[in-house]
Amino acid sequence: MSESKPMTEDELVSVCLQEISRGIGGSAGDGNEEMSLALDYYHGRLPGISKSESKDTRASKYVSMDVMDGIEATVAEIMPSFDSEEIAYYEPNDADDEDQAELESRLVNYLFFEKYDGWTLLQELTKDALLHRNCTAKVWWDERAEVEYEEYENVDPMMLPQIMQPTKENQQVEIVEEIKDEDEEDEGGSMEEEMQMAMMSGQPISIRIKRTTLVGKPAIRSEAPENVIVNGDHNSPYLHNARFVATEMTETVSNLIAQGYDPELVAKIPEHNSSQVSNSRNNNGDNTYGSAHASTKLVQVFECFILVDYDGDGIAERRKVVIGGSGVLLSNDPWKSVALIGGVAILMPHKYRGISLFDRLKEIQDTKTPIIRSMVNGTALAANPRLGVITGEVNMDDLMTSRTGGIVRMTTPGSVFDLAKAEVPASSYSLMQFMDQQRRERGGGAIGAAGQATKAQGQGGDFSLDRIMTSMELTNAIIAKSLGETIIRGIFIQLHALIRENHKGEIQAKVGGTWMKGAPAEWQERPSVRVMIGASHAERARQAQTMQAVVGMQRELAGSGSIMFSEDKAYAAITDAIQLSGIKSPDRYLVDPSSDEGKQASEGKSKQSQEQKMQEMQVQMQMIKAQMGLAEAEKMKGQAAIMSQTIKAENERLKNELEQMKAIVKAADMSDQTEFKYVQHQDDMAIRLTELEAEYARELSQQNEANYR
Repeated sequence: MSESKPMTEDELVSVCLQEISRGIGGSAGDGNEEMSLALDYYHGRLPGISKSESKDTRASKYVSMDVMDGIEATVAEIMPSFDSEEIAYYEPNDADDEDQAELESRLVNYLFFEKYDGWTLLQELTKDALLHRNCTAKVWWDERAEVEYEEYENVDPMMLPQIMQPTKENQQVEIVEEIKDEDEEDEGGSMEEEMQMAMMSGQPISIRIKRTTLVGKPAIRSEAPENVIVNGDHNSPYLHNARFVATEMTETVSNLIAQGYDPELVAKIPEHNSSQVSNSRNNNGDNTYGSAHASTKLVQVFECFILVDYDGDGIAERRKVVIGGSGVLLSNDPWKSVALIGGVAILMPHKYRGISLFDRLKEIQDTKTPIIRSMVNGTALAANPRLGVITGEVNMDDLMTSRTGGIVRMTTPGSVFDLAKAEVPASSYSLMQFMDQQRRERGGGAIGAAGQATKAQGQGGDFSLDRIMTSMELTNAIIAKSLGETIIRGIFIQLHALIRENHKGEIQAKVGGTWMKGAPAEWQERPSVRVMIGASHAERARQAQTMQAVVGMQRELAGSGSIMFSEDKAYAAITDAIQLSGIKSPDRYLVDPSSDEGKQASEGKSKQSQEQKMQEMQVQMQMIKAQMGLAEAEKMKGQAAIMSQTIKAENERLKNELEQMKAIVKAADMSDQTEFKYVQHQDDMAIRLTELEAEYARELSQQNEANYR
């Protein structure tokens, strides 16, 4: 086995150009005409009219826009699935990494949508995949030189070192010109010599300085499919493992120099004219436009990511090679990963190319267009039929002037007669219905959804409507999922790596009503990303209705004091219901129980509840004490009533005895001794009655004192 030798730069350029010429895509590839054809059908420029039809200026030129309608309807159905503040989540590396992974996920999602126009980017990628089979995004760290000029007049030479200090990081400062008066002569020396002489003389000088700052930031853009070239035997929509991937770019000379390429090499690249696909995309026909100045001249550049054994060790490594259109090597560097991310809407197994809606709807558009044209022409012909005339028997000016109630002068009656009409057959309308049905089946359920929904409501009610809408959503959900697992996943993996490796300092942003910040230099690698594709509008409406029912059940559980109720769970249900209704930030209207504000409110509520319970207990104790006192008073009152009855009974008994004694004395004409006993008995009764009344008064007083305690 012979040893490998390191490659020369010319050999490397040759290998790259061979891959470009044999690859899939590019302006020189086989797919160039195919992409141009898809654009012409999308814009309604095809199918065209025949030569015979072109001779008739009144013939219909109508084009059935099935390709555009299918793509736009599908995009309208899919894009709400991406309408979320977070569509990608970085998987944690271990249990202790969950909070950090959540932080990084929310920050990168925020940057993608708010700083890098993620919504517009996803819409472009979706349309590319539906029209051209594949879509490609480029994610890279964009470093460019920003140039600023400053002028200083009558500067003390001793102040030059201070003026020449950089004001920003990665900045270079140089004096480009010494400003002199018109009467001053140029001594012809170099700028360094002139500055040295000025320093020695000590005389004030006027200068112009140039500050060149190298600025870097993440950049994401959607690459036009015709500008992406992949090695011809690649069998996957993913590009990270492709042997050769390149982008064919049209750049200005100024942009290339700003990116740091050698101006002398850039000047060797010839001017480039637009391709056939560019003309179709921009609707320019065959027109080409050139720049009037050399700095804005358009040149063709290939940015290649190639696996090749450049150093001769027998192992192919990834390299980034930038080549001008004529084979001028602008740069050759070892590279870590491919900056291009590929995706498809409809996957084709074991192929790089997917399946587009153009592939499925082109035949429909070709078939419907001539049918509709014939219908239009037939209707116009019925309103203005063709006539036959006998030569020389009719005034042609009268006949050609069509007006209501107009007169046509003729020599002989019957000189003007109707020709046989070519009527549109009734089967054409049945064929149109069949083709519309085929369009719905081939182009996804989103096309003609309104008509199908109306028909379903008339036939089977809400159940049939839900079944049809669910079938439509499932068809487009597969497309959304394919895009998520290919293009979106790759973008977020690449974006995280770029920020982690290149961003300096902290990232701070307000996400979902909460301020977050992170230091990318401390982030871990995140090779695993979970893409969360949202629901369509119809599915969100159903989910929102279900969540409203869940919130109602939680309200009932809270009212009954069930252990199944939790404030955290209730907050999650309410926020989900609000988000499904289309409001992205429910935190603006609700307090999260797990937040600091929620915890403080919960503690205050708990403290207030405890104080209220203590007050209630005190009131209950006072009520119990009062009730016990009232019961004791009622008891004493009852005892007093019994005693009063006893005294009354005793008093009545004594009175009865006294009356009996009076009767005995009166009847027996009692003696003095008997009278003495009578008097003594009367005194004893009075004393006993007085004692009973005193005892009753004393007990009643004690009872009253006990009631007032």
